[in-house]
Amino acid sequence: MALAIAGSIAFVGYVLSSLNIEDLRAHLSVRTVMAIILAMLLYSLTVPISAYAWQRLLASLGHRQPFVPLNAILLTTQAGKYLPGNVGQHLGRIGLALAQGIPAPVLVASMAYEVLLLMLAGVLVGLACSALSEPGLALLLQGRGAALATAIAVAVAGLGAIPLLGRYLPRLVARIARARDFAAEPLRAPGWTTPPLLIAIYTLAYLVIGAATSLLAVGLFPEARLDFALLTAAFAIAWVVGFVTPGAPAGIGVREALLMLMLGGSMGAAETSLLILALRIVTTLGDMLCFAAGLAQMAWLRRKP
Repeated sequence: MALAIAGSIAFVGYVLSSLNIEDLRAHLSVRTVMAIILAMLLYSLTVPISAYAWQRLLASLGHRQPFVPLNAILLTTQAGKYLPGNVGQHLGRIGLALAQGIPAPVLVASMAYEVLLLMLAGVLVGLACSALSEPGLALLLQGRGAALATAIAVAVAGLGAIPLLGRYLPRLVARIARARDFAAEPLRAPGWTTPPLLIAIYTLAYLVIGAATSLLAVGLFPEARLDFALLTAAFAIAWVVGFVTPGAPAGIGVREALLMLMLGGSMGAAETSLLILALRIVTTLGDMLCFAAGLAQMAWLRRKP
C-alpha cells in the first residue's frame, strides 16, 4: 500500500511536469475532453481483463481464488509502476497476494507465466496488426526484413519457452523447498489449453487499448484518416519494449520514442507528439482511477464478513 501511495504521488508529479497547456489549447473542446474520458475508461478495463486472466492462471496451477480480491490487488498496485526501477507494482502485488493467502510458489509461477504470455501476446498483436496496416507493414519490412525476422524469432522463442517453463519450474520450486527445508505442495504445470486462452485474453486487452488510442486520435484530429491496426500495433510493441527496459517507470520515455518512430511517418511529427502526450495523460489518469477503485474494493473486502 505504501508503494502504491508513493507511486500515485510520483505519477501525479509526472503529469504536472510534462503537461504543456499551450500544445493542448488549440485542441481543447468538448469532443476532445469526451474522447479523453472515454479512452481513460477503456484503458481502465484492461485491469479487470488481466485480473480474470490471473484468476484462470492460478486455477490452472491448482489454486482457486475469487475474482474480486485479485482485481482489487491489480487495481491498487497500478500506481507502483511509476516508481523508479519499474518493479514497484510487482512488489506491491506480491505483498498483497501473500496476504490473501496465495502460496508463494504458485504466486511466483503465475507471475512468470503472465510476463511471458503478456509479452508473447504483445509481439503477436504487433506483428498481426502491423501486417494489416500499409505503413506498419512497410516498417516491418525495412532493413530487408530484419525487424520482421526478429519479431518472428521472439514469438517462436516465446512459444517454445511455455512448455519448458511448465517442465522445469515445478522442479525448481521443489529443489528450493528441499534446500530451504520448508513444506511446499507440488507445483503443477498449467494444462495445454491455458496458454492459448490467456494469449487470447491478453490480445483482447491490447485491442481495447488500441480502441482507446484510436478514440483519442479521433477526438484530437477528427479530419484525419484513422488507422486502428497501426495504432494498436504501435502501442503493443511499445508496451513490450517499455516493459523489459530496466529502470524506466511505466516505460516513460521508451514507449514514447517507439510510438514516435512507428506513427510519425504516417501522422506527422506534430500530431504524433500531441497524441503521445494525450495518451500518456489518459493512461496516467486511468491508473489513478484504478488506484482509487482498488482502494474502494480493498475497503469493501475488509468490511465484508
